Amino acid sequence: MKKLRVLVVDDDFMIARMHGKFIEQQEGYLVAGIAHNCEQALSLARELQPDLVLLDVYLPDRSGIEALRALRGERVPCDVVLITAAREVGIIEDAFRLGIFDYLIKPFDLDLLKDALVQYRQFKSHLRQAVQPDQRFVAGLRQLRAAQPAGAGQTQKGIDARTLELVRHSLAQDGAFRTAEQVALAAGVSRSTARAYLDYLFEKGQIEELLHYGTVGRPQRQFRLKGGG
Repeated sequence: MKKLRVLVVDDDFMIARMHGKFIEQQEGYLVAGIAHNCEQALSLARELQPDLVLLDVYLPDRSGIEALRALRGERVPCDVVLITAAREVGIIEDAFRLGIFDYLIKPFDLDLLKDALVQYRQFKSHLRQAVQPDQRFVAGLRQLRAAQPAGAGQTQKGIDARTLELVRHSLAQDGAFRTAEQVALAAGVSRSTARAYLDYLFEKGQIEELLHYGTVGRPQRQFRLKGGG
């Protein structure tokens, strides 16, 4: 699978550069270009035809929502992750109506951006594996695609149902105890995300914990589903 090309759009030069460097560090990604206003974003999107656009809402010339409408109106074949400080429900609603893949609210931990990129790469990989799409194929896309109405798929404490199922599935494979790092690798999420979801499952009594004591340092926490899966 060839690398996914990303266009970063943010009026803050430092943030745009930071996101660009972070994206380049992620498996399967490269930065196709960086824009700092709506006009540049639309021009580069038409020219570069990126797979994904990281798009800020507050741009100096026009809003990111207007840029998104223009991209959709011109049928530029790209997906969009909106990254913004905007918390207005109307903006979020408009963004999902226009078919964004995900929406991240500033300030956010870069692990959230990493999770969005991992999920998007899985989504694109699933798309490219199709020979004769059937209902199971569509169900797989639905599970991977992040774009849902605000609040959909969310359990309490901000836990996302799709990610929770990925973590549960990684524990259910053979019933063995696993560390947070092993769960993160199997589920395709960051270590901090895996730890948060494991803590949630432990609080709910759905998994059990084993403390493995080494020769030095703190004991290592390991987890498995209750009943061994």
